Amino acid sequence: MGGIGRNSIDYDDEEEGREQEQQLIPGLPDEIGMECLVRVPYGSHSRMKSVCRGWRTLFSHPSFYEQRRKAHTAEHLVCLVQPLQFHAHLDVDVVLKERDDKKQQQQQQEDCRYHHPSESESLLPLYQYGLSIFNATHQTWHQVMMPGGDSIPMMFSHCVALPSSGKLLLLGGWDPTTLHPVPHVYVLDFIAGESRRRWRRAAPMSVARSFFACAVVGRSTLYVAGGHDSQKNALRSAEVYDAETDQWKTLPAMSEERDESQGLSWEGDSRFWVVSGYSTENQGRFRSDAECYDPETGCWSKVEGLWPFPSSSPRGGCVTGQSNRNHHRHHHHHRWWQFAGEEQGGIGEIREYEREADRLRVVSSIPLPDPEFGLGGSSKCVINLDGDGDGKKKSRRRMLMVMGSGGEGEGEGKGKVGAFILERNRNDEGKTKWNHVHVPPQFNGFPYSAAHLLL
Repeated sequence: MGGIGRNSIDYDDEEEGREQEQQLIPGLPDEIGMECLVRVPYGSHSRMKSVCRGWRTLFSHPSFYEQRRKAHTAEHLVCLVQPLQFHAHLDVDVVLKERDDKKQQQQQQEDCRYHHPSESESLLPLYQYGLSIFNATHQTWHQVMMPGGDSIPMMFSHCVALPSSGKLLLLGGWDPTTLHPVPHVYVLDFIAGESRRRWRRAAPMSVARSFFACAVVGRSTLYVAGGHDSQKNALRSAEVYDAETDQWKTLPAMSEERDESQGLSWEGDSRFWVVSGYSTENQGRFRSDAECYDPETGCWSKVEGLWPFPSSSPRGGCVTGQSNRNHHRHHHHHRWWQFAGEEQGGIGEIREYEREADRLRVVSSIPLPDPEFGLGGSSKCVINLDGDGDGKKKSRRRMLMVMGSGGEGEGEGKGKVGAFILERNRNDEGKTKWNHVHVPPQFNGFPYSAAHLLL
């Protein structure tokens, strides 16, 4: 009997050990374990994955980050494509002139029979771009490099977030050596994989383009339209990407050429919007209309009067979102925020619109902070940070603004990059607050494109 009892005890201990191994935290119910783990800062997740197989699986699955959002412990990550610090302020026209000068110099060198440029000399990029991550929850900055410590292999690439899967896409732009448009697509996974193995090369676009419109519709569908080719001819072409199957499909062309247009989408609306832009023959004169693609009909339709600023690009200067008017559950209204007022002088403002059918109605105007803090230049970028993150902030809508051309005039603000977070109370949208964000010198480059992830 004694042997049977001992074997029974050993069996019970073994069962208990297996049960504890299956628990998120041994000795605690899984509900309590999850409450603990969702509070671990995002910056520590890579180390948590190395603790055990169960945690590696947990911290590598999108459902865990959905739990963080429900618990209001998710963190706001702002992804910025910007020139590296030694080329902090780039002007496209200057870059193009330097490209033409370089071509002329290379032609002269080819004519000289005694000149033999080295391989490293001929492959040296003129400019380099990096991907910067600003953690708006903890007010920290860091830079993400490609495998091998390289910079982003494209200039002026678009970064687009897929929030449901925790991925960031980098699309198109210019080759930094030839300054010609490229069709390249790269994917950075913020959830799965180890830090050195989370980049991958995705299927390229069918058309090499830059300065195009793009937006995510739904969970994994990305639309691209317009922009220009290597001869700076404005494009009408469009295509759509399925991030789950890694496949592109060509769409019908828009009715108008649209270079430097802005792509938009709204939650709950399956359509893709391309706002403003200009044609090859009217460079720099931005259209007031937009085109909207409906996947149900497979057709584009034109919407008049969405962009009233003929000399200003909509790129980076407008963003969409939702509001919960009257606090009715599931009663969402489409909102659009855009910079305005600077063409008439003054410091400018953010205008908030509500979309009613295919028309926009102004619902509020929010003055920008004083230009001396670095928001006095003409180039600005706005990112919608609305979402249930830090529990202390869950009653507020937040937007991050970043500007890279520096303040006007003389003094301390001249040449600075200004960054502010706008906080608005959902219960009283008349109450607003601007919080200044410190930008370290190595992140002073104006962001060509930006995206937001809540993880």
